Amino acid sequence: MLGLITGASRGLGLELVRLGLEQGHSILAACRNIEGKRMAQLLALKTAYPDALEILQMDVTNEVEVKNAADRIWKKYGHIDFLINNAGVLFEKMQTPGDCIRDLDMDMLRKTLEVNMVGTAVVCKYFIELLYRSACPCIMNITSEAGHLSPNGYNYLAYSVSKHAANMYTQKIRNYLEEEKKELHFRVYMIHPGRMDTVMGKENAEIQPEEAAEGIYEILTGRKKIPPMEIPFIDYKGRPMPY
Repeated sequence: MLGLITGASRGLGLELVRLGLEQGHSILAACRNIEGKRMAQLLALKTAYPDALEILQMDVTNEVEVKNAADRIWKKYGHIDFLINNAGVLFEKMQTPGDCIRDLDMDMLRKTLEVNMVGTAVVCKYFIELLYRSACPCIMNITSEAGHLSPNGYNYLAYSVSKHAANMYTQKIRNYLEEEKKELHFRVYMIHPGRMDTVMGKENAEIQPEEAAEGIYEILTGRKKIPPMEIPFIDYKGRPMPY
């Protein structure tokens, strides 16, 4: 299969690229910045898999860059089979001094929403025609347990709001595709990838990103069977998540 993975230069995105290549998939790895030390591991994968890996400069908040990347892939391949919207940001700390309502940094809130929710919508907007041309299209939006409405959890106010918004967006496109494009047999998921030991998740890490990537590919490839779900919010093991 041919798939696009955003936020591909580190953390879960990098492991999704690595594992996808090892499993024989062709991968389009989208990165906000394709220069600097943080690209070293991805460039090493490009050397090891020169024909199966293509690196795209694509900031998900930059609509022009996303459109240009989609146009390039359209001309070269004419389709993609899966899209993993993985790019995301978390600027907050688990325990923040002060009043999280009164002291909320509005610029930080806007940036968090722009990347975690709007960026997901921008990528879907410009790559959906490529997915329409697939025989087995799948959209996997990496969201978070933080996106549910439970009274429990840490006060990641901006992050949680952005992930709930991403879940709602995912649900709405799932509903549309189920109602209006049923013949394409789309699979659409919002996925909690676990509490990973990454730059974003170190404060409460429980697993390595390799474990999450393994589970996500089990779902993507059908080795882990997911029954039809009206609200496809699951974790990386395929278990239903509270919403």
